[in-house]
Amino acid sequence: MNYLIFKYDEMDGSSISNVSTDILTIEINGEPWFVASDVCNLLGLTNTTESLSSLDEDEKLTSVILRAGQNRRVNLISESGLYSLVFKSRKPFAKKFCKWITKVVIPSIRKTGRYSIDRSEIPNFVIRYNDNWDRVDKGYFSVINELFVRLYGRFHHVGYEIPNKAFDGKEIRPDVSVGKCFATYLKLNYSELAGKYKSYKHKFPSGMELDARQYENALLPIFIQYVDEEWIPKHAEKYFSARDTKALDYLPKLLDSKKKSA
Repeated sequence: MNYLIFKYDEMDGSSISNVSTDILTIEINGEPWFVASDVCNLLGLTNTTESLSSLDEDEKLTSVILRAGQNRRVNLISESGLYSLVFKSRKPFAKKFCKWITKVVIPSIRKTGRYSIDRSEIPNFVIRYNDNWDRVDKGYFSVINELFVRLYGRFHHVGYEIPNKAFDGKEIRPDVSVGKCFATYLKLNYSELAGKYKSYKHKFPSGMELDARQYENALLPIFIQYVDEEWIPKHAEKYFSARDTKALDYLPKLLDSKKKSA
């Protein structure tokens, strides 16, 4: 089961109300399905149960998906079911929303292979780890060296491999997200330690080299705590939702393993 989130933004016709919501799509047997509550809330259909009762049986189903870090049972509607609900809405932007679905969402899924990820490629994460582990000075650690064990290794243990590229063809680099977030975390919580780093030349598969941080080993316990208690439980879902939603099927296993080891 693959997930993909699209953001819909639209003025609803009044001078004070702006509509902005995430629309979660789920691929089932090659076809897109939509979370009924997301669609109903956007369209102003306050009684989701009543709205679903008007649909044909093949236009709706229930499924368990990961939302907000928990497995939840939700009602899903098919593409034709979504159009049926659009016709019931009295919101002035309903027709524009329908056009957005047909012109943006569906083509993005069906024509550009948005759900398709090449999992046969060697992940750049692995290549960069191999090319950079010995570039870090003695007495220091780098984000990617630690994440190779604490994120990539844990995912591998539960059956998931972080792929080379995301839905949009861009390389998946969780170390960039963790590195930026950790720097902010240090400033907010350990300001006296935030400057205890220096740079090393980080090599990319393309041959490009950029400055990256290496932190003093004294900060390693804080980094481990940050990854385990902040980034994985609070940021990983959003990060992988935008890049490879297959990870969302395995993320709960990472969270469960941390609870058991605690």
